[in-house]
Amino acid sequence: MSFQEPWLSHLDGLAHQFEQHQAEQAEDPENRADQAFYKILRDACDVVRDAEKDASPDLPEVIEKAQVLLNKALQWAYGEMYYSFLPCFSDSKEYPLVKDTAPSCGVDIIEAFMEFYTKYLYPGAARPPLPPFARTASWLRSPHPYPWSTRLARFREGLTSYASDATPLAQWVHEARAELTTASTRSPYSMSMSSGGSILAISAATGYKERDPSLRYYLIDEQSNDSVEAHSFDPGLSNVARYIATDEESKLVFIADDDRIKSFSYAPGAEGKVPRKLPNVHTMNSLRDFDGPMAVLPNGRVARAGKGQAAIWSISDLEKHQDNPGKLIGEGKLNTDNSWREANDPKIEMSSGNKPHCIVAFADEPMLQPMALYLHAPTGHLLCGERGSSSEMYACVAIDIEHGGRRVARYLGHAQDVDKITSSPGDPRLFVTAGSDGYARIFDVRRPLPVLTFQTDNGGDPCPDVVFVHPDGIPTLFTGAERKEQINVWDIRGRNMLYELSTGNNAVVSMAWDPKRSSLFVATENRRVNRMGERHGYRKARVPRWGTWHAAQEAAKAVKEGRMPIPHTQPPRDENGSATPKSEAQVVTEKSEQIKDATSESRPEKPELAAGGHSPAAVSGDKSDAETHHPEQLAEDDDQEMTDVEDDEDEDDEMEGDDGFDVDLDYIGEVDEDEDEDEECGRYDDDDDEIDEEYSSSKRWPARCFHKENYFGYAYDAGQHQLMRWTFKEQPDLAALPASAWAGFW
Repeated sequence: MSFQEPWLSHLDGLAHQFEQHQAEQAEDPENRADQAFYKILRDACDVVRDAEKDASPDLPEVIEKAQVLLNKALQWAYGEMYYSFLPCFSDSKEYPLVKDTAPSCGVDIIEAFMEFYTKYLYPGAARPPLPPFARTASWLRSPHPYPWSTRLARFREGLTSYASDATPLAQWVHEARAELTTASTRSPYSMSMSSGGSILAISAATGYKERDPSLRYYLIDEQSNDSVEAHSFDPGLSNVARYIATDEESKLVFIADDDRIKSFSYAPGAEGKVPRKLPNVHTMNSLRDFDGPMAVLPNGRVARAGKGQAAIWSISDLEKHQDNPGKLIGEGKLNTDNSWREANDPKIEMSSGNKPHCIVAFADEPMLQPMALYLHAPTGHLLCGERGSSSEMYACVAIDIEHGGRRVARYLGHAQDVDKITSSPGDPRLFVTAGSDGYARIFDVRRPLPVLTFQTDNGGDPCPDVVFVHPDGIPTLFTGAERKEQINVWDIRGRNMLYELSTGNNAVVSMAWDPKRSSLFVATENRRVNRMGERHGYRKARVPRWGTWHAAQEAAKAVKEGRMPIPHTQPPRDENGSATPKSEAQVVTEKSEQIKDATSESRPEKPELAAGGHSPAAVSGDKSDAETHHPEQLAEDDDQEMTDVEDDEDEDDEMEGDDGFDVDLDYIGEVDEDEDEDEECGRYDDDDDEIDEEYSSSKRWPARCFHKENYFGYAYDAGQHQLMRWTFKEQPDLAALPASAWAGFW
């Protein structure tokens, strides 16, 4: 491509190529020319980059013309050619695509193939042995470069981290020195951490068939090291709320369904304490035209997006429920014709709400329908991610909401919805997008294309959320996964994925970072629990001896005492003090006898279980004795009453029998008892993965999930929706692991 040719002419040529490609594919749709189509997308991005490098005065027009071409191409691909996934086309040699160095196809895909093979391709045939590329070595054979790493992390081989002894916090994060605390939650929709880190709020679904809204909140300063305590209540909306936002300055939580926004105050009351049920302060009418995401703006305002425009309310000018107790706010009563809740439900607060104080049209984007809205504080611009799945527009733009809603920048390269947008105070020039196409992209606000792209899944699994942080100034990225049911941790400077972090076979919904306590909060959803609370799709677990709760406790004890429970070696350091993990061959040097010795030393005998699956000590209430004999059985008792404080009058009564904790074992679906077949087909073929039959008999595992029981160092299945808190520290309590779901749990 010649630099002397005008960039707009280049794009005209690509548009002509695309028209020819469309015509050729229409004539012969069976002969798909995917690479030719993919090259058109890449070339369009290359034209923009070349025009930017050349400081072309036509750059704004070039960007717009490229976006038109990309939109047409993507609309055609998804609409007429039935593409479901497109590889990244916006990277370049200078601004690369970062991939996982050891991707796995996942047990779920393998099982789906095996079912197709034995039922449809060759009916009645035996399951074939797995080819080498489909086999994933157990955690035991993966690198273990750091003794203080949690067993729920799986590292990549031969990677170099930019963290060092001079940057201890970054080192803790990059070495997965973390302890996990969990708490059960309702089905989460969205989550928000206040800018000052004082409150974490979650919008969730509860009630019969999860048709009722729930506002759950966590006062971060009041949380202990070994538990996460929530308060929850019905916010009085007519539907489950999809969006939530927090404002540290006004001490308000904003929660919104399609019709209204309600605010709740978490300011301390007269006694200096935050009330368990937060008082409803404001109700805002969204006019049913503004049903998109929210953002808290400077000077005490709230914005909510609609199609081609945003509504804005000034908080100080809104009516307050406290000023006229018992009276409705707004004109008339709420129209509940679209409510999923029970008719005339008394828990629905019937105020129609105050209408917006002003409406700002997106001057240059009349069709923009944001799915993600984020205030980029350094510039003051609203970053808007398009909902491409409904609008067939694949855009991310910056809107100047203070000056007529004009577009000030466009960011190219997304192939599906932009689910989340975030930034980090560590670098005000950058922001990150999480996409439904399975990529996280880092943008410089001054540049139209991503400066770095991360492939969070090699099969197009959506990336639901990202967290961008700078511990000790070292840029680090957390990306969540739905199908893979895990968190990936990336070293941005090193341009590599450091490790995977387990979420207990739960899909990631939302994440938030607490900088004060170096903690990552993760709202997760168990997608094997239906809206009635019934679990399905589980089988008998097959947990290797080294992956049991007992083995994890012994390993933690060994690390604390300076012993090595598995073959650990300290990685060498470079001249900057950065650790360089050894290769797999260097790390794993000893075999099963060492593992058996380390995990069986001083192992307590498992007591007989009383009714309900609890040990006699647990039934009698003697906690210390129960913990000594079989502490894992205590962790899930009574819906975690000690760590999940519910509002009795608002939720507990209506949820009786709806949590699914008392569901009969029959609801877990088919239980695979054919252990010999598993071994023959290579799913459990590692020499060191001897199954602990006694331990496994009381456990269940998803029949189809990305990870099997030997993927991480502790076989952990959450079994329910959970909020997880990963706290990074110098010497974490490695024994602080949540109990894996067990048969009595059902």
